[in-house]
Amino acid sequence: MNLFTKIKNKIKHSLQKFLSIFKTYTKIWLKQSDRHRWQQSKSLFTSWDQRTQRLASHIPPNSTVFEFGAARLVLREMLAEGCTYLHSDLVARAEDTLVADLNKDLPEIPKVDYVVFSGVLEYLFEIEKVFLHLNSKTTCFLFSYATLDSFPNIAKRRENGWVSDLSVNDLEKIASKLGKNLVHFAAWKSQHLFKLE
Repeated sequence: MNLFTKIKNKIKHSLQKFLSIFKTYTKIWLKQSDRHRWQQSKSLFTSWDQRTQRLASHIPPNSTVFEFGAARLVLREMLAEGCTYLHSDLVARAEDTLVADLNKDLPEIPKVDYVVFSGVLEYLFEIEKVFLHLNSKTTCFLFSYATLDSFPNIAKRRENGWVSDLSVNDLEKIASKLGKNLVHFAAWKSQHLFKLE
């Protein structure tokens, strides 16, 4: 690879990075979810399945589970015997998908044992509001989150499309308002896996 090609590629990469960050800040300013991104199957990575599996391992048999941001619906296949699976996403993933934008109108759901968010909360503007809305519907939240403690680079967060920036301390404050305990039980890449119970 010659010098010109290297320079060209570096400029292209920098421009893509800038555009991603700019797009995220625009979404923040407009308070909009990135529906276009999540309509594309190329935005749903199989590498995320490992994170989902770690969350699923904390759900016992015969539980009722509601997943937000269901994506490829892999959690359904990972659940223990006798579990009932319900789900929601920004776009329809199956005939029974509850289509909902958690950055706009919060949906009503039935009472369940577990509410799961795998790789979702980083894309929500008001995480506390979502938890408070759903708190009476479940005894336990299971979720992943890249906290500011483990992922402090704001520019990189925006490049990823993330619009929220909470610390572990922020999550503990939310847990207190919910009357629940925050339990960290695993890590996946730069993200931590938590229970609120």
